[in-house]
Amino acid sequence: MLLTTQFRNTVLNNANKVGIIDGDAKFTYGEFGERVKRLAGKLQEMGVEKGDRVGLLMFNSFRYLEIFYASFLLGAVVVPLNIRLAPPEISFILNDAGAKVLFFHREFIPVVSRLRAELPAISHYVLAEEVPAAEANAVFYEDLVSEPVSLREAALADDDLAGIYYTGGTTGLPKGVMLSHKNLAVNAYQVAVAIGYRHDDVYLHAAPMFHAADGASTFAVTMVGGIHAHIRSFDPRLVLETIQREHVTSVLLVPTMINMVVNHPDVNSYTLSSLKKLMYGASPIPAEVLKKAIEVLGCEFFQAYGMTEASPCLTILRSEHHVVDGSQKDTRRLASCGQALFNVDLKIVDPEGREVPYGVVGEIIARGPNIMKGYWNRPEETAAALKDGWYWSGDMGAMDEDRFVYIIDRKKDMIITGGENVYSVEVENVIYQHPAVLEAAVIGVPDEKWGEAVKAVVVLKPGQTVSAEELIEFCGTRLANYKVPKSVDFVEALPKSGAGKILKRTLRDQYWEGRTRQVN
Repeated sequence: MLLTTQFRNTVLNNANKVGIIDGDAKFTYGEFGERVKRLAGKLQEMGVEKGDRVGLLMFNSFRYLEIFYASFLLGAVVVPLNIRLAPPEISFILNDAGAKVLFFHREFIPVVSRLRAELPAISHYVLAEEVPAAEANAVFYEDLVSEPVSLREAALADDDLAGIYYTGGTTGLPKGVMLSHKNLAVNAYQVAVAIGYRHDDVYLHAAPMFHAADGASTFAVTMVGGIHAHIRSFDPRLVLETIQREHVTSVLLVPTMINMVVNHPDVNSYTLSSLKKLMYGASPIPAEVLKKAIEVLGCEFFQAYGMTEASPCLTILRSEHHVVDGSQKDTRRLASCGQALFNVDLKIVDPEGREVPYGVVGEIIARGPNIMKGYWNRPEETAAALKDGWYWSGDMGAMDEDRFVYIIDRKKDMIITGGENVYSVEVENVIYQHPAVLEAAVIGVPDEKWGEAVKAVVVLKPGQTVSAEELIEFCGTRLANYKVPKSVDFVEALPKSGAGKILKRTLRDQYWEGRTRQVN
C-alpha cells in the first residue's frame, strides 16, 4: 500500500469536491492535487530526491498536508517536529535526520534564525505562510505553487520510508521512528475501518498535525475522500466555533482537550449536532468527563491506544463500549483501551516472551504491517524493540477474557502528560547540568488536568542551595515546556537498590497509593 496511490485516487475521483478547509481557504481535491504537484516539482528543482528528509516546524495548516503529499510523490521523507520543543532539541533532530529542507511558520522565525549556523545540511528554508516576511530570510511558500512545473514522480515500494517521527529516548536523546508507506497507509485503513470514516466526513485537525496520532486520521480521511478542516492550534472556543461553522463530523482530541471543550463557559451557545465521532487517546477518559462529554456533544466516542512505533494505533475501544451507567463489566471496560485492530496481533507476555493467562500482567507486544521499520541510526535500540517480528512496547498490561486490554504500568521510565510523552531520563539529564544538583529522579504523579504531571525529586550537593522555582526555570530554557517539572521535592537521599540503582518505583508509590493502575 502506498500513500501516493491513495492520494492520486482521491484527487482524481473527487476533483470537484471541496476537500480542504482552513479558515477562508477552501480547495477542491482537484485544486489541492495541483498545488501538491507544483510544490513537488519545485522541491525537485531544489534538489530534493528520493530518500531526502524534509523538516516541518509548523502549526496545523492545509500546507502541512500539501508538504506531506508533495514529499511522498518524490519519495522524500517527512520529519514533523513537535512545535513545543526547545531550540537545542530542534537542532538535534534536524541534524540527526539530516534534513535538507525546512518548512516553518512565522512564529519560529527567531528560532530558525538562531539555529541556522547549527544546521549545515539544510539547503533551503521555506516560510509556509499566506504572505511573505522579509525577516524570515526564506523562500516564500506560495511562490513555489504559483505556476505549473514538470515533475518526475519517484518509483516507490511499500517498504520505502515515508516519515521519521521523533519520540523521546531512553538514552536521553530523541530517537526517530522510521515509518514506511505501508506502515502509515495500512494503519490509516485500520483506523478508517474501526472508526467508520466516510466520504462525507468533515474531519477537524484540532490535535497537532506533527503527531502520528493525527496522522492516522489524516491519511484515513484522504483515503475515503473526506474533508480536512484545520485550526492552527488547539483552543476550545475555536474548536466549538469550527464545529458549528464547518459542520465538523469527526475530531481527535486527548482527554484534557475534551475536558476543556465541554467545560467551556459558552459551550451551550454553539450548535454541535453535526459531530458524530470523537476519537481520543493518551489515557482513558475519566467517567465524569465522559458523562459530561456525552451530554454536551452527544456523539460516538472511540479510544485509541498505540505509540508512534505502531503508526500509531494498536487497539480501539469502540463507541458501543463507552457505557457510563451500565453493568459492572461495562464500567470495567471503560478503564480498558479496547481490543486489537484488524490485522494486528497483540499478546501479553512474560520476560521470556511466553504468553500469560488472561488477567495476568505482562508486557504488551504486537506485530502487524503497521509496525515500524526501526529507529533511525539506532540499530541497538531497534534490536531491543523488534524481536522475531514482534514489537516490545514497554507497556505493562493485562487482557480480560474478552481480549480487552488494560494498561497497568510502563516498563519504560515514561510519563504521559496532556497527551505528550516525556522520558524521565531526558529531564534528569538537564537537571544534572545544574551545579547545585547531586542526584535527581524524575517521576510521573497523578494530575487531574493533565493525567500525569512531571515531578523531580532532587538531592543537592553539600553546601549548595537552589529553589524549586530556580530549578524549574533552569529546565525551561533547555526543554520543551511540557517536559519541565511542574514541581520539585528536595530530599536528603534517594532510595537505591543494593546495586546502587535509584528506585523510582519506591518514589512513585507514595503518590499512587490506593490506585489500581500506576498510570493515569
